[in-house]
Amino acid sequence: MNPSELESLEADPADSPTPGPSDRLLEGPVAATLIRFAIPLLLSNLLGALSGTWGAVWVSHVLGPNALTAVTNVNIFMGMMNGAVMGVGSAAGIAVGQAIGAADASMTRRVAATSVTFAIGASTLFALLTLIFAPAILNLIHMPAVAFDEAVTFFRITALSMPPAFTFIFLMMLMRGTGDSRTPFNFTLVSIAVGLVATPLLLTGALGLPRLGIAGAAWSGVLANVLALAGMVAYIYWKDLPLAFKGEDLKLFRPDPTLLWMLVQRGTPMAMETFIVQGAYFVLLTMVNAQGAATAAAYAGAASLWGYVQMPSGALAASMSAMAAMSIGAGQWDRVEQVALKGCIVAGSLTLTAAALVYGLGDLPLKLLLPRGGEELEIARNINHIVLWGWIVLAVTSGLSAMVRANAAMLAPTLIYATTMWVLRVPFAHFMQPILGPSAIWWSFPVGSVSSALLAFAYYRWGNWRANKLMVESIGGR
Repeated sequence: MNPSELESLEADPADSPTPGPSDRLLEGPVAATLIRFAIPLLLSNLLGALSGTWGAVWVSHVLGPNALTAVTNVNIFMGMMNGAVMGVGSAAGIAVGQAIGAADASMTRRVAATSVTFAIGASTLFALLTLIFAPAILNLIHMPAVAFDEAVTFFRITALSMPPAFTFIFLMMLMRGTGDSRTPFNFTLVSIAVGLVATPLLLTGALGLPRLGIAGAAWSGVLANVLALAGMVAYIYWKDLPLAFKGEDLKLFRPDPTLLWMLVQRGTPMAMETFIVQGAYFVLLTMVNAQGAATAAAYAGAASLWGYVQMPSGALAASMSAMAAMSIGAGQWDRVEQVALKGCIVAGSLTLTAAALVYGLGDLPLKLLLPRGGEELEIARNINHIVLWGWIVLAVTSGLSAMVRANAAMLAPTLIYATTMWVLRVPFAHFMQPILGPSAIWWSFPVGSVSSALLAFAYYRWGNWRANKLMVESIGGR
């Protein structure tokens, strides 16, 4: 979205004959528009996953499977911290989409500035707490002793990436809320490219660089996030995009208490959802680690592939949310229903394709992550046979949750995940282990996925989320 397009929000639509990104989301064919908008996000997620796999392969081959266990355990906790602030980011992106749909450019700028200030402050606080309590957190999840020291090192250095990483993600969510998915994609490529180059160099000490081991893998992440954020901010100001705050607009970075409170209220359920989901993973991870180092390494290898299968549903859900928020802001409810139906069909089809591909490749991707094979490979193969298909139905949960959140119904999806994770998934894994053994842990994943999809459909179909007011209606102008 360029400056002329933002200006068109404040003028008569007849004065702007060239449709901008938001116009295309409101008027284009639903399925084609969703796919076109989702492609940059899907590609960036794919490349990000490939980058993560690249790093995991290097860690596993150079340092061994115990180091891979350390990285996987730490990344689950980092995902929890990410979600703690990303709830506000999601709420901000939805509010921006609704404001654009309602042609309110002033509110767009106010939401963006307040949310970025929140991201910087919250992520800095989390980074400090992580630096202090890293060993205690790893003890809490029973990190295998053979991987403990490496996990502490990786954890503490990765914590330094929180402020640049979270601020970068906030900016990307805000830009997608304006209908611009291309710019976030371009700078995701920068982050990925830096990681691809820096990880092996810092890990192995090639080209005369110091051999940092697992610390090198962590430092490459810090470097990637810092350079991507700096590049995006520079580009925003170079192109004078709507988020290029200047002059009097710089005052907007002083948080608006009323607006911030609204974003926190709306974002808290989404943040809690991450704690609920990742907290359940933490409990399951404790069960996995209790099975021994071989099972922990096998789980780390298998789980490294799940992101590829989950990727389409995440990208389509983000696109559905942006499209639905704008349509709701413009009062186009017929289009909202079409976004839900066609978005879930597309997401489910793509997820099915991804799952079939991973199944079809057999042991090949697992051998990249678990080069020693043996017991770890056999366990990982069994895990994926049980777990992978469940992510197909997760596309329904992700898509319909995105739809209801687009009209500020934040609590219901959180309660759905709380029910499926803590009432069904974790108890199933715990109480069925005497009968199924470790397979109870793996079967708990599809149990949770199927039940969450059913509940998400029930709420979308019969819930009262359509009656909600726009998020920014209660926030008047200055």
